[in-house]
Amino acid sequence: MSIVKIPKKLRDILDTLRSGQIEIGLEQLEQIKGFDPQKAIVHAEINYFNSNYESAMTNDENGLPFNDQWYAGNVLSEHFSAYTNTALMTGSILRAETFYSNFLTEKEKLNLPEHQIRTYRFQIERHLAKLKGENDLSISRKPLKIVKNGKSIDEFIAQLKQYRPKLTFDSEKGAEYLLHFMLESGNTDESLAYYEKFAAKIFLDDIHINAAKLFYLTGQIDKAKQAIIRFAKNWYPVEHIQIAPMVLFNYDDLLPLLTKEFKQEILSLPKGKQ
Repeated sequence: MSIVKIPKKLRDILDTLRSGQIEIGLEQLEQIKGFDPQKAIVHAEINYFNSNYESAMTNDENGLPFNDQWYAGNVLSEHFSAYTNTALMTGSILRAETFYSNFLTEKEKLNLPEHQIRTYRFQIERHLAKLKGENDLSISRKPLKIVKNGKSIDEFIAQLKQYRPKLTFDSEKGAEYLLHFMLESGNTDESLAYYEKFAAKIFLDDIHINAAKLFYLTGQIDKAKQAIIRFAKNWYPVEHIQIAPMVLFNYDDLLPLLTKEFKQEILSLPKGKQ
């Protein structure tokens, strides 16, 4: 692995892009020499969120094969999700199949640990299957369902007392703990009402994402988008080169919400816990 250290000048530019100042950040980025794979990842993220699909795919094709230059594996997995979904949406199936096949061929030529090669093979196999129309795949997060007869509020309060006795049902920390369970197995309407009571003070990504899924399922589109906005504002990158929450493309059941206008709104938000 040949990790490339990001100098402070470039980190500052990436912070500018994460803050939503895209045009200014891109102008500054052009002044930086080198770092072509990292720049490709940044441009891909901007192009996905601007719905410039042809450019986004090209950026990923140029940047992702150099994924050994950064630590976090989620950069690759999240971009793969966006790339595959874009290929399906634009009918670029053959192009994507060729990219994935070449990607794996090149990785297999390297003297990599077997577990790493297995991971690449598994990911590529799953994405090629998705391109062929398979949907029940481990690369996509499982969708939630509307629950009408789930666990009662009293049962959740009892769970809190048993496992987190220092927390209360009417506290932010209590809500953060319980909503992990309530949004999946509690009565959907009750769980969403409980979420809304504490939403502004919750910082855990999955809670906002799951709330968005359920709001969308119940036809509350504006509230679903509000939950995604809360998530995006709280989102924080693992790597400096992540300037937008690409993880959203891992959730197939949220894709209908990601319209061109809404993605651009997310891109222009101050993110990374600004």
